[in-house]
Amino acid sequence: MSLPPHLAERVEPKAPPPRAGRYVVYWTRIAARATENPALDVALTMAKSLGVPCFVYHALSERYRYASDRIHTFILEGARDLQRDLKARGIGSVFHLQRASDRRPHLLELAKDAALVVTDFMPVQPLLKWDDEVAKVAPLWRVDASCIAPLWAFPRPQDRAFSFRKVAEPLWKTRLTAAWVDVEPSHLPFVPEFDSLDLAGVDVSTLVAGCDIDHAIGPVHHTKGGGAGLVRWTRFFETTLHRYEADRNDPLRDANSRISAYLHFGHLSPFRVARDCAAHRTDSSEKFLDELLTWRELSWRFCWHHPDHESVDVLPAWARATLQQHERDGREFLPSWEQLSRGQTGHALWDAAQRSLLTHGELHNNVRMTWGKALIPWTRTAKEALALLIDLNHRFALDGRDPGSYGGILWCLGGLDRQFTPETKFFGTVRARDLDAQAKRFDVAEYERRMHGPSRGQPLAVAVVGGGVAGAACARALRDQGHSVTVFDKGRGPGGRVSTRREGELSFDHGAQFFTVKDERFARFARSWWQERIVAEWKPKLAVLGTPKPRVELEAVPEGKPTLRLVATPGMSALLERMLEGIDVRYGTRVDAVVRRDERFGLTGEEGAPMGEYDAVVVAVPSPQAATLIDPIDFAMASRIREATMGPTWAAMLAFSTPLSVDFDAAFVNVGPLGWLARDSSKPDRKEGERWVLHASADWSQAHVDASVEEVLPQLVEAFFVTTGAMRTEPVFAKAHRWRYALATKPLGEDCVMHTSGRLIACGDWCLGARIEAAFLSGSAAAGRLNAIPPSVVVEPVAPMPGRSPSQLRLV
Repeated sequence: MSLPPHLAERVEPKAPPPRAGRYVVYWTRIAARATENPALDVALTMAKSLGVPCFVYHALSERYRYASDRIHTFILEGARDLQRDLKARGIGSVFHLQRASDRRPHLLELAKDAALVVTDFMPVQPLLKWDDEVAKVAPLWRVDASCIAPLWAFPRPQDRAFSFRKVAEPLWKTRLTAAWVDVEPSHLPFVPEFDSLDLAGVDVSTLVAGCDIDHAIGPVHHTKGGGAGLVRWTRFFETTLHRYEADRNDPLRDANSRISAYLHFGHLSPFRVARDCAAHRTDSSEKFLDELLTWRELSWRFCWHHPDHESVDVLPAWARATLQQHERDGREFLPSWEQLSRGQTGHALWDAAQRSLLTHGELHNNVRMTWGKALIPWTRTAKEALALLIDLNHRFALDGRDPGSYGGILWCLGGLDRQFTPETKFFGTVRARDLDAQAKRFDVAEYERRMHGPSRGQPLAVAVVGGGVAGAACARALRDQGHSVTVFDKGRGPGGRVSTRREGELSFDHGAQFFTVKDERFARFARSWWQERIVAEWKPKLAVLGTPKPRVELEAVPEGKPTLRLVATPGMSALLERMLEGIDVRYGTRVDAVVRRDERFGLTGEEGAPMGEYDAVVVAVPSPQAATLIDPIDFAMASRIREATMGPTWAAMLAFSTPLSVDFDAAFVNVGPLGWLARDSSKPDRKEGERWVLHASADWSQAHVDASVEEVLPQLVEAFFVTTGAMRTEPVFAKAHRWRYALATKPLGEDCVMHTSGRLIACGDWCLGARIEAAFLSGSAAAGRLNAIPPSVVVEPVAPMPGRSPSQLRLV
């Protein structure tokens, strides 16, 4: 049986023939819908022809680039609706969610028994790589289920809208108005033996929390995946499309459809959208169709013909040349990734646009062009600008990683465009957009106000108890999503166990000595801190004294590769100062109790002094202290926290008037009372002088945990001279400090612990391990749990319809 023409034209040319097999698999990825789906119809048609059943395989990996709570949530919401709709149509389906309990390559295993694997095609990575892997196991047919004019109808590349429109219009005209007739299954619902995840009734946020992804980027509550896409399109079509042409360029007029995420993942059929517009026949519908057909489909073809579309090499030669020539134009402002990603550049329009991406996962199309072009004068090279634009867009936008995204990003650098004269600074003959000029076209202050509101509408009031790395990471991620956060810390200033102790003109990193980076979720911040000169590499001359043995340090060192030891400058506490920048932090404030009050939580301080009520509380202190605070509310939760054990460390700080005869800067010590010692003044950007920090070993510290400073300090000073062999010299300054809960000796093995209410969470390095990075990831995970809390009423960050008060927002 051959495919009907309307399906045959959508199958990639030269597709391999089917083989003998048990079934046909439709592997859905970016056309996750049960109707108006050419890829599903091809699979059903071929299954009937081959006389075998067909089923749908849908999976969600942890390992795609920019994997986060935001994207995972949207995909899972769509997968749940797809599972329901396929069941209603009598089509079998299975779903696999990759997580720690199951990371097997199920599709490759299922493909071994398949007569044919059919998939929906998108010419971007990692989909292309995955295609190659499956094609090694079974015949693979790739089907265009996303463009109105079939992708394969244009064997030659097109790089300008007018020329592409000219050749594509005949194909569009014959396909715009034709109703799509779905192919019916020829067999009873079939699924192979497979442990499929039934998504009906499952709490999506719980599933997402169990995945090894970026939990700091929260879901977008006003944009849910799945059938919500058709609801949004229908509302736009019926109430707003008529004014699209007049109002579409003003982000305060709410004249854009905001359906691009649904088109990207295939939750909404582009055939339905195009058909509705074609039937409307107004200037606005024609303009909308031009955006949907010309610009969207041009980008798809461009990415197909240019697989290296993340490289500046795909830009026109004139654009590469002019941008390279103007790299010599002096740049006065080179913001770091963190300054960009969190909208901290100081330019109100750009920062508001980035807040739209950061918090709401979307960016108004006209503003996106201004946002993108601003990176040219803010980066050294076009290559750097392109990499940052891809990262910022794909990481935060729900419609990121899409050919349309690449088309828009490359356009900012001259791609899919023409030259403009006269030349301008930084841009050369690339079309320029001045931020200040664009800011005069609408009320930026009102736009900024809307973008700072959370996607759930009403912000959560959150108290974070503990201002160390975990608490700071949590507070920062919550603020990024628009919530109101107050941090309480008993210390006199930022630091926790990354404190810098200052004694007059002297300073000592008497807690964590340095930190290392393994996880990309932490690494991108570390790179930013490096660029901002908050972090530098410490290259000590390192020694190991005594017989090497396993050890637990304040900052463990990854094995198997050269270690990059990073320190904050001019002291370790600078790391916390940067992380807590802009956060309301109450230092010198001790929280003695957390009290449950109906749906809220109250904090009390010394002698029961009230410290306010909050929608949620995050306890980011050492596990014994966290358990004590939580015990009166939930004994079981406190008991779980107590399973993580922490050990003490005695630290000594020494300063000498003259250099010591020690030929190393730091040492791991495996003999006597000491476990570590470091010449603190050898670290970058420290004041000159002979200053040392000593850490007693874990065993010695535990044995002397209740000793006094007066008892401990002389012993550690004596051990220092005995261990190093340095000539005994009286220190000009000597002080000891006990870290009662310095080291996570037995981590819990999960990223945070949550109360059944979902609004009381405990986190810290005792969850994942004795590393600054582990504390950061634990705090981010705690924020992820709170960012996932759904609102009772969702408020969209959009402008009112004409005639309404400008302060009103639409309730959904």
